[in-house]
Amino acid sequence: MVETDSSSDYVASTVSCSLASGSKRPLVGKTVISTHYVKSTSDPLLHEKQMICIMHEVIHALGFSKSLYSHWLTSSGKTLTGHITSATLDGATATVINAEPLTSRLRAHFGCSSLKGAYMENSGSSGTAGSHFERRQFAYEIMTSGLISQMATSEYTLAILESTGWYVPDYAAYAEPFAWGQGQGCGFLTGSCSSNSYSEFCSGSARSCVMTGRGGGSCTTDTRSDNCKWIHPSDSYDCDNDNADSYARLPSLQSFGRTSGAKCFSGTLNSKSAGSQTTFCFKYTCSGSGSGSQVNINVGGKTVVCSKKGNVSVSGYAGVINCPDPVEYCSTIGKKTCARGCMGRGECNNGMCVCNKGYKGKDCALNA
Repeated sequence: MVETDSSSDYVASTVSCSLASGSKRPLVGKTVISTHYVKSTSDPLLHEKQMICIMHEVIHALGFSKSLYSHWLTSSGKTLTGHITSATLDGATATVINAEPLTSRLRAHFGCSSLKGAYMENSGSSGTAGSHFERRQFAYEIMTSGLISQMATSEYTLAILESTGWYVPDYAAYAEPFAWGQGQGCGFLTGSCSSNSYSEFCSGSARSCVMTGRGGGSCTTDTRSDNCKWIHPSDSYDCDNDNADSYARLPSLQSFGRTSGAKCFSGTLNSKSAGSQTTFCFKYTCSGSGSGSQVNINVGGKTVVCSKKGNVSVSGYAGVINCPDPVEYCSTIGKKTCARGCMGRGECNNGMCVCNKGYKGKDCALNA
């Protein structure tokens, strides 16, 4: 059930209205959407952001809400107990969810075998704290609080739904790549977020690529990041934006649009002399395996090969392109996947959605 509210100062809110008598699985949910923020639009990037907002709210109704944690079930159908604990993070108390398979997947992802579980947001109102992933640990994840561009439905949102005991997610079809904090160890989760410690965090003002790889953004913090600074995405530098060439350096060398297949690469590339660091949208392919892996970047018809992390020049131009580590990049950010599993409205073919009749768009979310 969906209602609209033209006077609210929040984007949307959700509550579960009816639970099954035995399993307590949510049966009916109510979402209130603010028409101040969610409106009909022909802009595909804004449509995507608003669609992610609705998906976020539905996931709350399905079980990712502190009002429902006490009803979760074990694999044998009994009420789960002992899965809600707490910990101190950045001087504030945070709710921690320790349930399977969520905890095991997170320990493997972060490389932290002693991780207590998933840290929930420790700031904000009663509707925010406790019912979202902690932003500094899960930036860009769809179930963090606040609506930004390029949010991903990671395996960890699917895992928390499986941990309720009510659902069996299809990870292969619907889990989107999520590289934030991958393999960084326990210190990444609770230690200093200085940019000198972990590449996910930043300082300064130079434009850099967003961790999703879809475009550029600026280094800043927000009210949910515990003062940690990270690259916030900008639609102006989003490679999926058909009009991003208006904001780009050397636009004739780049590719833009939701079907271009381009990803973000940073560098100082310029026509006559090296410029300040900025971001570029280039098509690319991954090839090889293991130590022979490489990222092949298409720069205005020329192929630039990245065989290792570092800087590479382009014939006829000053400055450099910053090469990512090919092994890491091609298994995470550069891996060919279909956004949101084509929304169940099409088939994924080599990273591109082939939409069913009546649907269109990068993720088949639009009516044809």
